[in-house]
Amino acid sequence: MIFEHSSKNKKFLLVITLVILVIGIFAFMYSPVIFQEGNPWSEIKGIIQLKFSDADIVQLSGSDNKFMTESKNGMMIHNFMKTKGYEFTEQMGSGYFFKSPTGQSAVATHKYYGRYYSLWTITENSNGSDNNLWVTITNDNGITYQYPKELLAKYISVAGWPPTIKVESGNFSCVETPQEKSSMLEITSQRLVDNRIYCVNVKNEGATGSVYSSYVYTTPLRGKLVLVSFVLRYPNCVNYDEEQSRACTSEREAFDLDATVDRIVQTIKWDSTLNENTLASQLFKCLVSSYSEDKEKCDELLKQITDFDSCVMAGFSILKSNPAQCQTIDGRIFVQETNSTWEQALLAVNNCEVRKAFQKHSLIVTLTLKNGNKLIATEPQIDDIITVVRNVESKCGKIPIATE
Repeated sequence: MIFEHSSKNKKFLLVITLVILVIGIFAFMYSPVIFQEGNPWSEIKGIIQLKFSDADIVQLSGSDNKFMTESKNGMMIHNFMKTKGYEFTEQMGSGYFFKSPTGQSAVATHKYYGRYYSLWTITENSNGSDNNLWVTITNDNGITYQYPKELLAKYISVAGWPPTIKVESGNFSCVETPQEKSSMLEITSQRLVDNRIYCVNVKNEGATGSVYSSYVYTTPLRGKLVLVSFVLRYPNCVNYDEEQSRACTSEREAFDLDATVDRIVQTIKWDSTLNENTLASQLFKCLVSSYSEDKEKCDELLKQITDFDSCVMAGFSILKSNPAQCQTIDGRIFVQETNSTWEQALLAVNNCEVRKAFQKHSLIVTLTLKNGNKLIATEPQIDDIITVVRNVESKCGKIPIATE
């Protein structure tokens, strides 16, 4: 009897151990998706509500403006906003814009949570000060966008304003300033705002009692690269008395410039003919269609996405991870392995900026520059970097190359 009881306990413990092991393996394999929003409890709770209730959309716990739907139910956000008195007006990238008969506006920003679920962040604006603060302009290149007339900050002021907007062709890349050189007057860093990726270049110039910072935010949008440029003035907080110095420092720490720029970017519009042939534009047209031939076209277009760069330029979500990862609608995840293009790498070599090079079998080439920065790019064919370096040896001297 005792032996039989002991055997049952062992079987029970074995089953529990196997369950924990399976859960652990699952969590490890899918952690970039599960933890893309940080603590996944509210998202898991939302999935359970969608699965075991009649609800088509659920509000995430702990948030006033975040909701979850099943990805296959794409029109649900339109129906939900209709119950709140809004009518759909247009879509720009991942932003869905709505307006009410009373003039109130709202933006529902979409991102995928895995393959089968969608997260929505809904921002509502009244006819009050927020709408009066933001103005709409169209620049000489026909690009229309909104920007705030002022930053509503006491110790941070605009110098070069309104922001300058440019739209260019190309692939997204970001060569970051090494951490050991982060005190330099020019700093480049890669940042994530919600599910969007930005390369931010900041040039600081000192003046009497102040620092003028020139910003350039670069981000992929609808298959193009958008550049947002402006200048801000930051006073030296230590020049104030103790109380004002604390207020100045606190405002600087709390000021969310990335969110302001991101909101500007989400309002940018240009002539749709400029991006008719981009992969992002073609995917958008077939993804929202219910026709079988469009689904087949989408499947073929998705095959063109083979790495992080093509995933980003196609407009898919960036997961909150390090290194950055991009997830397609069919569930594939690509890790960011490079920070520049092969053309940029060639330019650095030809300009004698390279101190040493390293080549992997996977065609990933790392160039260590003389200023300490690193360019990481994909060479077209194996040993291309060796040929390029040899061609400039008479001009630049011998550049050491290591291979995997």
